[in-house]
Amino acid sequence: MKTTKFIEAEQIAFEEVAENWVSVKFGDEKFVIDVDTLFDLSFRCASFLAQVEAKEEEQAEMQGTCACEGIPAEAKVH
Repeated sequence: MKTTKFIEAEQIAFEEVAENWVSVKFGDEKFVIDVDTLFDLSFRCASFLAQVEAKEEEQAEMQGTCACEGIPAEAKVH
């Protein structure tokens, strides 16, 4: 039976193990992937994050609030 584990960002680590191979550690789990897969993973993460941010902004607009609340004024782009 598979279990789900929650990890913090500090528990994610990358290490180059060979010319085109890297190990990715998520908590106590370690995976070895090629660099092309690492590039693909980074693009997939960025795409997913963009979807999450768009959803949050849409929900904030529906509620009449700004999705960037809590961000210092000097960092806001509007």
